[in-house]
Amino acid sequence: MNPPNTGSRAPFFIVLILLLVITGVQFFFNFRGLSSDAAMDQAQIARNVARGEGLTTHRIRPIQLIADSSKSGLNPLLSDAQLREQEAILAGQGKSLVDAENFSPYKLRDTRYAPLNILVEAAVFKLAGIHNYELWKMTGDSMIYLPDRIVAAVSAIFFILSVLSCYYVLRRMFDTTIAGFTCLTMIFSNLFLQYATSGLPQMLMLFFFTWGVHFLYTALVNDQENRKFLWPIVFSAICFSCVCLTGWIGLWPMAGFLLFVGIRFKPHGLYCLPVLVILLLFLAYPVYINKTTSGSIFGTAFYTICTGLLGSESTAMKALVFGDIPIGAQTAVISIINNIITQGNILYENLGHLPLALVFLLALLHTFKKKPVNQAKWGIFSMWCLATVGMALYTANKTEISIGQIQILFSPFFTAFGTAFVLNLIARHSKEAAPVLRGGVLLLALLVTALPLLLNLPQIVRVGILTAHRGIPAWPPYYPLGISQEVRNQTQAGDFILTDQPAAVSWYADRKTLDIPSLVSHFTTLERVLSFHGGKVGSILVTPSSTMGRDIRAVSGYYGEFAPLVLEGSILGQTRDKNPVYIFNHSGALSKLAERFGQSDSRQFIMGADMILYRDLQQPGPAHQD
Repeated sequence: MNPPNTGSRAPFFIVLILLLVITGVQFFFNFRGLSSDAAMDQAQIARNVARGEGLTTHRIRPIQLIADSSKSGLNPLLSDAQLREQEAILAGQGKSLVDAENFSPYKLRDTRYAPLNILVEAAVFKLAGIHNYELWKMTGDSMIYLPDRIVAAVSAIFFILSVLSCYYVLRRMFDTTIAGFTCLTMIFSNLFLQYATSGLPQMLMLFFFTWGVHFLYTALVNDQENRKFLWPIVFSAICFSCVCLTGWIGLWPMAGFLLFVGIRFKPHGLYCLPVLVILLLFLAYPVYINKTTSGSIFGTAFYTICTGLLGSESTAMKALVFGDIPIGAQTAVISIINNIITQGNILYENLGHLPLALVFLLALLHTFKKKPVNQAKWGIFSMWCLATVGMALYTANKTEISIGQIQILFSPFFTAFGTAFVLNLIARHSKEAAPVLRGGVLLLALLVTALPLLLNLPQIVRVGILTAHRGIPAWPPYYPLGISQEVRNQTQAGDFILTDQPAAVSWYADRKTLDIPSLVSHFTTLERVLSFHGGKVGSILVTPSSTMGRDIRAVSGYYGEFAPLVLEGSILGQTRDKNPVYIFNHSGALSKLAERFGQSDSRQFIMGADMILYRDLQQPGPAHQD
């Protein structure tokens, strides 16, 4: 490795120009609106924050609704007789069974997400005026919801900042060649570009993670030069704590950071104390709110463990109590082991298809000349090992973008170490041909990453220009125009919507939503909670989210007694023109609901039978307003 060349700025400007151009192409020509449930969910919470309502959510998760209601003193799982007895006792004490100050489904605080990304979006929303829904409602023939672009712009800005930060940090650790090459692979990686406009918190996490590594490296340099290293460790701890506050999955690499600091810096274990203090200070308020709201310091974020154990987070969130979640001890252990192995199998894909990133595992066996660089690799490895365990628990191990998949945070540093290792081997064993081999290896590795994007780039630009006036929505399953216009116009502000697409409806229609449960008795219990606060489920929306990627058996297993409801659209799509079959009306388990939502004029067809809004025409909605 050569020392950094402070005289030439050409590599930096090449990286900067390509970064802006490629990010611009992705944002302006290839963006189809938000396609992540979590991104929409965080966006609707951010809009509530911008309105001054705090971290409240329109999306009502059954397990949180029951837990928060019970914590406030109203346990909906009790019988009517028990509730009347409790009400009489409280009345004697001058209290009420229903206390809207302690709990209200209309002001349910989110305990699922880490708050930092939401707060950043909320600040942007406030400046742009997105908290006023009427100013940003979809009009004309545009198929892309404009606030989607603003959410994506926040991610894109932090992607740009992250790449530039990586350039600075890696140039300091290695040299200009390695820093420039690593940043180019990030710019041309399809996975990085997807995250860059996804609205997910990964780019904000990458920004803080990069600077956390920078200050950790500074501490190692200072220690080698017998200078004070406490403050760099403190700044590094602050950065990694911000990673945790951006996504709770960040607590796992933070544990790896603690482990490395405790072992590397002497006296052993002493420097873990300021790191722990900083982390606890950052987590204090969210933990306090979770505890006072739901009785658990983890809130509903705890149940995301079911993403790795069961393959679906919503399986746990749809349950009423923890005992309803089908997790067995033996199954859990087997799932964790399988998921860790799977993380290894799909490592290349989740690192962004960067070939030299995988060489990092070989670079661990290599001793770099710069001692701080050599030690930094073990710090990154320690964080990655713990993060892999966390991802095995909190992700479904798929290769598409996910809020719990953070391999991408390590990708730039894996690539830099892997590149440095390869270049060192070339310089050591082939001195005469080293320049040609170096250039050939780097060019080949860059082409492997960039070729898929470069081959599709003309088509992306052409389609983007032709559809610029309307845009192409992420359909199926998301249809913002239909949700923001037809669903919103056909529902009342105080009603809750039962849907298989709760995040999208909460974001695009600005309505309160409930996940579709698997049992009618669970629905009855949930609506019972709402009734105590003057609310009810006023409509049901079924979309392709119910059936995409699932056969009939999978749909039946996931939706249980509600399977006829979510399958009705598919059946009507085949029979509607001749002899329509309304299986919702013929389900015994759903007979009571069919009386409310299955009348001949209850159904509102959106995008044909692909999206159906079932309205309750029997009862007026509550008087709550936006």
